[in-house]
Amino acid sequence: MEFLVVIAFFGYIYYLRNYADLRTPSEKEAAALAEGIKLYENGQTDEAFAYFDSRIRQKPKSCIAYLYRGLCQKELQNPDAAIADIQAGLSYDDQVFSLYLELGKLYLDQNQPAEALVALNKAVALSEETSTDAYHWRANAFTQLGREAEAARDAAHEIELKEILLSNPKASHAAKAPFFDKRLAINMVMIVLTSALLVYVIKNAESIHLPYLVAVFAAICIGFVEPYKGWLLAIMQCILLATGYFLLTSPPGDQARQELENFSLYGSMILTFAASFLGGFLKRALNMK
Repeated sequence: MEFLVVIAFFGYIYYLRNYADLRTPSEKEAAALAEGIKLYENGQTDEAFAYFDSRIRQKPKSCIAYLYRGLCQKELQNPDAAIADIQAGLSYDDQVFSLYLELGKLYLDQNQPAEALVALNKAVALSEETSTDAYHWRANAFTQLGREAEAARDAAHEIELKEILLSNPKASHAAKAPFFDKRLAINMVMIVLTSALLVYVIKNAESIHLPYLVAVFAAICIGFVEPYKGWLLAIMQCILLATGYFLLTSPPGDQARQELENFSLYGSMILTFAASFLGGFLKRALNMK
């Protein structure tokens, strides 16, 4: 039993380190590519291009590497190659604000305002009122298209939003969506049901195999439905398992049965963390395709 507790403790630490990171894939990529980003921001375009070109060869699906290689191409006066790189980045992650913003700016430079407007509309939607850049450049696109009223509206909103962000700097870093939302609430109800099922199986199973199987299946579902918030659901399920077992059920009459139920309970709790990590990993992998 002590061995299981030790494994559970270190498994929990590993779980939090690798799974409870709520950053998006693009944010993690940007952190991993910080060295190259710094080269680009310091004006070392040739070195930055070589860096991102190398990283793309190592990891061909890195949308942030494509973004910055495209920006380097733009600085090196290769607009067509820059557009191709930005579009390649979008093919791997179409939820990155900067990709749409830079694509729109590139199209404006190429005198293609209609194409720019499509990209900048998406940039405005993804910015969710945390940046004025999308409104600024979309106003330019409207101007090039002769849609002066819409250009004026975006320009006015840019000024208004800039004042809001200056008066409340934290707004520019606000989460795009609340952590506790309707989907999470529904999944919490699911956790209550699966926890009750697990307690029932633990109390009635003749071996550890069935409780472990149910625990793995339930935990994979946790990770799959909540690839970034599953850590909370996993903790909730473990708490409900322990609470339901110790407070709502009667202890078995013999020592052998007690040991079987203990192994089933603690093993199921360990598997909840491990399998929810696996489910989240699988879901994120599918999303990256």
